[in-house]
Amino acid sequence: MTKYIRQEYPRPDLVRDRWLSLNGEWSFDFDDADQGLREEWARNSSYLDKVINVPFAYQTPASGINCQAYHPVVWYARDFEVPSDWQGDRVLLHFGAVDYEATVWVNGVVVGKHAGGYVPFSFDITDVLTDGSNTITVRVVDEDRIDQPRGKQTATKERWGCWYTPVTGIWQSVWLEPVAATRFTDIFLKPDIDDEKLTIEYALSQLQHGLVIEVVATSDGKLVASQEVPVPDKVSRWLGGPLDRGTINLSVPSPYLWSPENPFLYDLVLRLRSGDEVLDELTTYFGMRKIHAERGQVYLNNRPYYQRLILDQGYWVEGLYTVTSIDELRKDVELTKAMGFSGTRKHQKIEDPYFYYFCDKLGLLVWSEMPACYEYDVQGAERLRREWTEAVLRDRSHPSIIAWVPINESWGVDQLSSKVMPEVTAHLMALYYHTKSIDPTRLVVSNDGWEQALTDMLTIHEYTQDACDLKERYEAFKQNRHKKAFSHGRPTLLPEFDYDGAPILVTEFGGVKVEEQQAEGWGYGKAAVDYQEMVQRITDLVDVLLEQDEVVGYCYTQLTDVQQEVNGLLDENHNPKVDVELCRAAFRGK
Repeated sequence: MTKYIRQEYPRPDLVRDRWLSLNGEWSFDFDDADQGLREEWARNSSYLDKVINVPFAYQTPASGINCQAYHPVVWYARDFEVPSDWQGDRVLLHFGAVDYEATVWVNGVVVGKHAGGYVPFSFDITDVLTDGSNTITVRVVDEDRIDQPRGKQTATKERWGCWYTPVTGIWQSVWLEPVAATRFTDIFLKPDIDDEKLTIEYALSQLQHGLVIEVVATSDGKLVASQEVPVPDKVSRWLGGPLDRGTINLSVPSPYLWSPENPFLYDLVLRLRSGDEVLDELTTYFGMRKIHAERGQVYLNNRPYYQRLILDQGYWVEGLYTVTSIDELRKDVELTKAMGFSGTRKHQKIEDPYFYYFCDKLGLLVWSEMPACYEYDVQGAERLRREWTEAVLRDRSHPSIIAWVPINESWGVDQLSSKVMPEVTAHLMALYYHTKSIDPTRLVVSNDGWEQALTDMLTIHEYTQDACDLKERYEAFKQNRHKKAFSHGRPTLLPEFDYDGAPILVTEFGGVKVEEQQAEGWGYGKAAVDYQEMVQRITDLVDVLLEQDEVVGYCYTQLTDVQQEVNGLLDENHNPKVDVELCRAAFRGK
């Protein structure tokens, strides 16, 4: 049954040598009556009479099931054997992403639960393993709740407008990994180009006497810097807890700087030793780059940098959220750069780790955006905050990521303009500060598009198809930052917040479709007669933005057609609709 097999190492930015893929064929079934718990399906997988290809959601052709009907509860099971040379190791079971609430059993014993559809989780399953064959069982609940972060997944059971086929269950890789009891559990790489150093923040699973961390940075196999640091095993005088977290400052003299034009990366190896014994070894990389904003400009490596971004929703025909091959992700990054863009705004999706890996390697800036809830309530706010935290923690070492976007267009906080719900504004401000507390090294856009409060960049969405109209609307906005100048009818800034000189970017515009696609779906405004007119319209809109001295970047909607939304530069199969060089000329301007 299996047509597509995802067998690459799932975590390219943080590699351990030994692992075992659990992708491929699993037993599977729907549980619409929610009887699986009562009937103990976790102990008897014979109830599951379908076969699914993991890591593809059941709604996809690549899964082998290809059913778009609503099924809020699904089950998975598969057998596996632990390699014999893993004896003495702890065994971790990793899930790249499961949408939405997952309960996991091994050999009929619950090993853990997780809520959040876009972020990874792991369980130590060592103590429930047996010799020979073992069984993993997974129950997933994915209801059409509006207080659940779901991004562009429809909650109405039917796709419509800019909401698409839902993704339920396992949609990123599953794998096993042998580790030592004492090991790295977190790494945060913080480059500092001004002081010519890399700060490494680490966390360990536990402490033991005599630990040493060895760090080795190389470039093209040549040593750049190395350091050995003993791990303190004393007790914190404040809380009485062990010092299982620490910081290492590694000198990187005269660093080569990372940028889209020169995506230079250093290789990095981290070893955790006890005497001569290597307990854990991680292979990764880092880029020396700096992003900051001041005086109305965004600076990359201390120089003003005009951002040419494209909105990317990350959908594929065969796999929806999941690529059938990581080559598809590489191709998207390469085409984005070839069309003249320096970055991408990954819209309403936390992407497969390989996407950010290719952006790091090939040189593409990224705005990372949290998938939204549909409406505000306390539970939804907490669900979003918790999952957003996990997303930032996963990806905060990528040099390509320069901005975090926890909220888009007031989705899930639509009551911002209401004075009777001040808690919504407080939630928005809290997300801004919370993101900064996790990662102070990047820019944060609290509410992309309109009704912004605290923000490091002031962003505008405007989909008029007429260049003169765009210019007039922007001129009105220049006269009054709080005026409802744009066609969506909302203020760019909330009334209680003053404009503080933040850099201004137009982060959604365009969305042009052509008449030959009229019957297939929608775009913004009147359709272009043909692809030549589409390119000319884009050129005219871009030229207006480039004429605005205070506009320091833009984001065009969008990279690809997505189901019924057919306004992409690429079609649904991610192939260019027009010559790439014509696109490049249009987006570079006169």
